[in-house]
Amino acid sequence: MWFADSGKKIYKQLLVVVFLSTATGSAYSQTYFHSPNNTLVANTTVNNSVTMNITQVHPGNDTLQFVWEKLSLSFPADWTATICDNTTCYPSLIDSSTTLPVLPGDDGFMLVHCFPNTNSGTGIIRYLIYEISSPLQVDTLTWIIHAGSTAGSDKPDSKPAYTLNGNDFQLTETGNGYANLSLLDLSGKEVFSAGISPGAPLAIPALPSAFYYLVLSGNNKIIRQKIWYSTN
Repeated sequence: MWFADSGKKIYKQLLVVVFLSTATGSAYSQTYFHSPNNTLVANTTVNNSVTMNITQVHPGNDTLQFVWEKLSLSFPADWTATICDNTTCYPSLIDSSTTLPVLPGDDGFMLVHCFPNTNSGTGIIRYLIYEISSPLQVDTLTWIIHAGSTAGSDKPDSKPAYTLNGNDFQLTETGNGYANLSLLDLSGKEVFSAGISPGAPLAIPALPSAFYYLVLSGNNKIIRQKIWYSTN
């Protein structure tokens, strides 16, 4: 009888151990993975932007939510960059945030827009990320951008390619070869686009006063500059 009772007690203890082990494992198991991997490397040239996306692939049926925090940042002077998580884009490489929930069937993503302005060199952006219910499982996401110089790109042009007074835009003689003007908000969304030619003035429509990226494209190398645009 004593052996029977002892056996039952041991069996119950084993069930408790198994239950706790299973619960602990499920709490800290990682049900997602980073694609293509934790580190992305891009090569570009000065005045050309790059967009780099690391996806949190989510094959499971649970709901995920990610916390991320800046680990380190190394940039040449005059470079700018922004970061997005899922559906939220920020005007700079902010220190930290928490994503919206990632529902079953959806994936998360961490995206960096980088704009190497004026100076060539290498930029390295590193963020820590973890799922909110598994704070002990921390990954490091790294974006590495190499921007080489192009002919004449290390020094600003002695004459500007365009003038912008209020909402009046006009190409100068040195802007010959550019055929299109675009304005992007800081998330990279195009808010205005039009054809352009030297000597032909263009009235840019009224937009909310804010920083934008002005992009000129055509036969010449692309010019991309961060500007403050306001018609007030």
